[in-house]
Amino acid sequence: MKLFKVLVAAATIATGAGTALAQDADSYQMRIVHGYPVNTQHGRNMEFFAERAEELTDGRLKVTVYPNAELGPISQEFSMVMAGTVDASFNLGGILESVDPATAIWNIPFLIRVAPGQGEHMRRVMESEVVFDILDRRLAERGLKNLGHVPTLTGFMLVANNVRPVETLEDFNGLRIRHPGGLMGELYIKSLGGSPMTIAGAEVPVALQQGVVDGLVTTPIHYHDAKWHTKYMSLPFYASYGLPFVANLSWWNSLPEDIRQILTEQVIPETQEFAYGEVIDLENRYIEEMQAEPYNVEINWVSPEEMDKMAEVVGGPAIDRFIEVVGEDGQALVDEVRRLGEGIDLKY
Repeated sequence: MKLFKVLVAAATIATGAGTALAQDADSYQMRIVHGYPVNTQHGRNMEFFAERAEELTDGRLKVTVYPNAELGPISQEFSMVMAGTVDASFNLGGILESVDPATAIWNIPFLIRVAPGQGEHMRRVMESEVVFDILDRRLAERGLKNLGHVPTLTGFMLVANNVRPVETLEDFNGLRIRHPGGLMGELYIKSLGGSPMTIAGAEVPVALQQGVVDGLVTTPIHYHDAKWHTKYMSLPFYASYGLPFVANLSWWNSLPEDIRQILTEQVIPETQEFAYGEVIDLENRYIEEMQAEPYNVEINWVSPEEMDKMAEVVGGPAIDRFIEVVGEDGQALVDEVRRLGEGIDLKY
């Protein structure tokens, strides 16, 4: 089935050369790929986007969503978009960082200040014209159109594991922790005394069961949806995380101006609003659910004092590394995110 769908997508491209294909004189198509099942927040976000895009363009834009890595591994989606095999991808920041490391701005440890149900700082960054414009310009240089950040989470838990509760900086020592890749995951875990490991998402349940890894860092929402439950989880969050929605730039430019305007001024803001509201509700509800039968996850809340210790150990080196890799744009992004965090007081 997967091979058939890939061949269908390739045949479609062969007739359209990666531009918005006209089914009639004023009809266009958008093919979106993502790596998650329809019933996850990834899936719900894209179903919402597809429905609103078709409604608000009066059916002139036909949107087809390929979920669950149907057309290829999630790690290859941006290559597919840049090649024109598909038109857009709703992916992970850690993967987009291989295209442009500036997108790691979302997950620099302790820079975006978030906690379960408290995503105001993330939302300010999501809506920042400064952040959007820098990433939009840089991605355009690589053949991509930045459609924006569409959240499936507020932040990443400090850690979850099967060995012991993590309540202090010292509790990290020696833990083998899976992270999703990118510029910051390894640095975060290693700085706190753990051993970072990268394992494909599909292999995580077996790796946890067999003890290949002791635990992982991820969002509570995906942790619960994917059934990656461990004995212990430590909260609040150490970072937000980028969920980029990007398109092929040539395809984007081939759309009529009015459709592009509808997408940027109506559909995407509505999708972001929908996604943000869903995430805030789900985080708190899921954290309650996973503590009950049959999951029995023990939740440990790390004190503000211990959080400060962790931030001191990893925050500065992470920002230094980001600016070193990204350059002047990196400094501008960090400055803007810090400014947007002024006045936010987390409660946990």
